[in-house]
Amino acid sequence: MCGIAGSVSLGHAPVHAPYTSAACAAMAHRGPDETGSFVTAEAALAMCRLKVIGLHDGSQPVFSDDGTVVCVLNGEIYNHQELRDLLAARGRPVRGGSDAQVLPHLYQEFGEHFVERLHGMFALAVHDTRRDRLVLATDRVGKKPLFYARPAGGGVAFASELPALMLHPGIGRETDPVAIDQYLSYRVVPAPHTIYRQVRKLEPATVLVLEAGRPERRRTYWQFDFTAELTDVPQAEIDDRIDALLQQAVQDRLESEVPLGAMLSGGLDSSLVVALATRQLGRPIHTFSVGFEHAAFDESEYARAVAEHCGTRHHVYRIGAEDAREAVDTVLTHMGEPYAFPSAIAASCMYKLARQHVTVVLTGDGSDEIFCGYGRYQRLRDLPGDSGLADRYEHVLADGVPHPLKNRLYAPDFAARIPGHPHNYLRARFDRTDPSVPDLDRAMQVDSRFWLSDAQLVKIDRMSMAHSVEPRSPLLDHRLIDYVTRVPAARKLVGANEKAPLKRVAARYLPASVLERRKQELAVPLESWLGAELRSSISDTLLSEASLERGYFRPDALRSAVREFRPEHTYALWTLYMLERWHHLQENGTAREAAAVAHV
Repeated sequence: MCGIAGSVSLGHAPVHAPYTSAACAAMAHRGPDETGSFVTAEAALAMCRLKVIGLHDGSQPVFSDDGTVVCVLNGEIYNHQELRDLLAARGRPVRGGSDAQVLPHLYQEFGEHFVERLHGMFALAVHDTRRDRLVLATDRVGKKPLFYARPAGGGVAFASELPALMLHPGIGRETDPVAIDQYLSYRVVPAPHTIYRQVRKLEPATVLVLEAGRPERRRTYWQFDFTAELTDVPQAEIDDRIDALLQQAVQDRLESEVPLGAMLSGGLDSSLVVALATRQLGRPIHTFSVGFEHAAFDESEYARAVAEHCGTRHHVYRIGAEDAREAVDTVLTHMGEPYAFPSAIAASCMYKLARQHVTVVLTGDGSDEIFCGYGRYQRLRDLPGDSGLADRYEHVLADGVPHPLKNRLYAPDFAARIPGHPHNYLRARFDRTDPSVPDLDRAMQVDSRFWLSDAQLVKIDRMSMAHSVEPRSPLLDHRLIDYVTRVPAARKLVGANEKAPLKRVAARYLPASVLERRKQELAVPLESWLGAELRSSISDTLLSEASLERGYFRPDALRSAVREFRPEHTYALWTLYMLERWHHLQENGTAREAAAVAHV
């Protein structure tokens, strides 16, 4: 696992080489073990590495045998041994033991289509020096991030994290009103937008090709294909296939030359992954969970019961309001833009705990979007169908600042900068789904290319890497996804029983108590904290002079919303707070960032 950064001129002025060194220094948490770089007048590529595979011969950047192709990788390629065999059979033997070393050889053999042969999680950059070409690519699901921009003066710059990319002196910091509007609705900034107008996120399963003198080419090479076609396949056959695919996905993610453990919430998904991993390894592993002082949010007793069942060495961290206060700035610093999922606080604490014992963890993330596991799917199913699907799903999904409150808050000049306000951003996403497929399958398809990558996986990546821990998610294996998305939603959500096939598989490995208890997402006692311990901090931030003069909101309306705090506006208040707190951190940090680049 690494942080990667680069700058390529593409026929323009020479690159700003100090940027890549400064970017990697800013991402040292992603790769504290080693750094490496490749620098010419036309290109600079760099990385900081967290050693997991190829401890002694896995340095990056990696090169083709003739030195004309250079590559940096953030992630893990789980099938690198198979790819070595393939390349050797085609006369391209690969030296060294790391997964990254197959990449330049695969590129030379298959061109930009080489990414379709990769199984794993990755964001990568390939510079073909003979063609003056840069290829940027992301994994199918979007587990690993990649940000890019066209700096003033030409060329392209990229980095694994937004704060690192913003160290490039040619990239402006003007915020994007559309991104802010989307953030306020969904509590995240969805790709391809970022909070900055000039910067973009590379979406999942995307290859971006940039060449000197040519327009950029963008291609999506894989998608979540919810066909709902397996209507007549026997239940036992579906269960057996899911079981086999999940076992293979877990097995693929156990390769590690450093200590490996697992996150364990006590819920279905993480418990199943832990059960399969301990069976395959045949030995105890470390497992990690969090607990809360508020009993209604505390799942630690369930996690401990699963740990005892699987024979793991279990560790628990109990979170209080002071942890939340301290974690807010950690979350926003590593996100690099506003992000208002309070579960990131719990995730940060879990990964901080895990780092004390291991470097790699398995997680149970990713099942809800493909197995119909969210409660909102039941709410969508039960809504009357007298309005369009996008409008109905917006009603259950958008839980940040609701449209009526936005309309009260927005300053007229700011609202005028948002095309079509009030705008339902889900409509274009649903337009890309198949209208002949049932509504729940279409909703899961939208979530898989939006909610999963932009909300859930962002949280996992940033909070794990903030503490130099590599997360691996077997339930996000694309071969498992390819099969499960063919199973109709009606066979996954049966009455009020969500994720029915996965529960039947889990029953083969886990006690009934795990399967029968009420589903509880990783959550924090936000309403209690906002009403007590964090209230003064939030009020002081949102009612500060800087906040009231920001230009997004009518000052009187913002004062009123903050002072008349109502429980139904808990998420709205948190969303507003995280936006303004992000601004505060940016304004205090810009001078330090400029100094960091100047001294490289």
